[in-house]
Amino acid sequence: MNIPMSEKEKMLTMLTEIYDQLEELESVLETSFSDHRLYMNSEEQEKLSLTIHRLSDIGGRSAQVNPKNYEEIIDSNLGPVPNSLKLELSF
Repeated sequence: MNIPMSEKEKMLTMLTEIYDQLEELESVLETSFSDHRLYMNSEEQEKLSLTIHRLSDIGGRSAQVNPKNYEEIIDSNLGPVPNSLKLELSF
């Protein structure tokens, strides 16, 4: 039996197909974004580790050039900075 579909049934069928396609698209996009997020996270971790390595190299070279630590560099005989000087430096 071939019963002609009413317009409402045709629309309902089309909307159901669209809905199914959207669900499939959502799944594909979620997977794609998840993969991209993992890739970006990995890339940022590499950048951070490279930066840490460079900073550690700079720190090592700096320690070789100037073996004094900051406590040895600061003169403990100096008194506190006067307030008037602090105001001038704030400009």
